[in-house]
Amino acid sequence: MSKTIQLIITLSLSIAVLVACNTAEESTTTTESEKETVTATTDSKEVNESVDTEETAAEDTQKEEDTTEETQSTLTFYSKGESKTEELTEISGERYTLQAIPGFSLTPEEPGKDMLIYDQDDTVSMRIEALTTSATTFDDLVANTEQTMAAISEDYKPYDISAFVEDQNLSNSAAYVANFDTEEVITVVFLKADKLVRLTIYDNTEVDLSEAMIKMGLTIK
Repeated sequence: MSKTIQLIITLSLSIAVLVACNTAEESTTTTESEKETVTATTDSKEVNESVDTEETAAEDTQKEEDTTEETQSTLTFYSKGESKTEELTEISGERYTLQAIPGFSLTPEEPGKDMLIYDQDDTVSMRIEALTTSATTFDDLVANTEQTMAAISEDYKPYDISAFVEDQNLSNSAAYVANFDTEEVITVVFLKADKLVRLTIYDNTEVDLSEAMIKMGLTIK
């Protein structure tokens, strides 16, 4: 059943890829020479303050990025009703990097598409499609995803991933799920910086690693 579902979705997932000047009065008792001195001093002070502000902002941004990277050294997820925590390792696709837990392998499928496969059961996997905002739009990708989900199941529905995306700095996201007895297909579309990403997760109740795969997919950068 899983192989059939994956084949249908692979055939369906075809995308038509088709940014004031302020003035002040000087005192009438101030000479032209004094005006120039005051203006030069003020400009110099403003430049120095601007440089200091930019340097401070850059340092704060770097600290935030470093902190974010540190918090992604492990991944906590639920599987079969139990909370689990695994170490993350960075792996690289053609157009992105991804943090993955042990037991998964990344395999190229075609340009712009890879499969993250669970080593113990290859029917459990996640297709990763990494695009850029110059290739398509978020709305178009979501519309294409909904058409695909409708083609494989009339009973597909929105899937809540709000708890997973809180700290991911996403500009937008959407997700859907379709259930097939003991199996499920979940699609996630998100916009992160200049990357548009679609994840297609195939899972079953025996393995139950959907949450882990979604969270791994959200680490793409």
